[in-house]
Amino acid sequence: MTRSNRILVVDDQPDILELTAAVLEGAGYEVVTVGGGEEALDRLDSDPTFDLVLLDVNMPRMDGWETLRVVRADTRLARLPVVMFSVRGEMRDKVTGLQEGAADWIPKPFQLDELLFRVRRALTGGGAIA
Repeated sequence: MTRSNRILVVDDQPDILELTAAVLEGAGYEVVTVGGGEEALDRLDSDPTFDLVLLDVNMPRMDGWETLRVVRADTRLARLPVVMFSVRGEMRDKVTGLQEGAADWIPKPFQLDELLFRVRRALTGGGAIA
């Protein structure tokens, strides 16, 4: 039996966490949710076996940009695919995310099919698409 991919979903909005987890679990992924950047880093530090992180940009205390920079600086996590998602849909935000090392960017509100497509693509090493 093969292990399902483990995804860490990071967002400060409980309804987004619940919806995202339900969609991903329905597609066969194992999902863990946390409510912020600091909590995500603590979880990754204690359990670095995730296959992908789905990371919101706009969060209090530690935003997604700072969280992504810390993940990229950690040698154990440097290759972990991180897909950013945010209501900030301007091209410069997408470019910044990709330059900071994100694997892809999903605009909120997201379409369920697009979420699954981009997650699958990031897990298989496919690059970001516009």
